Amino acid sequence: MGAGKVFCILGGIITLVATFLLSFASFEIVPGVYFYLYYIGFLQNIGSVFTSGDMVIIIVGIVFLVCMFSGIFILIGVKSRALAIIGAILAILLGGFFLLAFYQVLPPDVAVYIIFFFNDALVEGIIPLDISLGIASLGTFIFLGGGVLGLIGGIMGPDDF
Repeated sequence: MGAGKVFCILGGIITLVATFLLSFASFEIVPGVYFYLYYIGFLQNIGSVFTSGDMVIIIVGIVFLVCMFSGIFILIGVKSRALAIIGAILAILLGGFFLLAFYQVLPPDVAVYIIFFFNDALVEGIIPLDISLGIASLGTFIFLGGGVLGLIGGIMGPDDF
């Protein structure tokens, strides 16, 4: 097995774990009540995104929905390097968007779209697993790392040398 395949498999699995099991950030709304920013929260809010009637919100929701499959694209990259590169770029862009939004680099009218991902925990303390590293949680950095591994694997290609 070539090194590109190994990087694609590792990057895809890491990205999928960060997507569905880890939180990207957590916020204490009132004392003792936490809201988490994670992809299952996005799936729980997807109905309100598409029934809002605002075209910009719907387009941003579709982009976030496509980015949800970035880990799967990276895993498919074991056979097709183009899909690995596309999936990795989606993961890196979304992870970068989250970091820029958390650290208030983006304008408020752009950063407001992270609200699509907010919801309470599915199982408190388990899903999403929240390991806070300042403003952002470990899931954001794992998501970015999986995208970088997928990009390396996509550039190297699935061929054995």
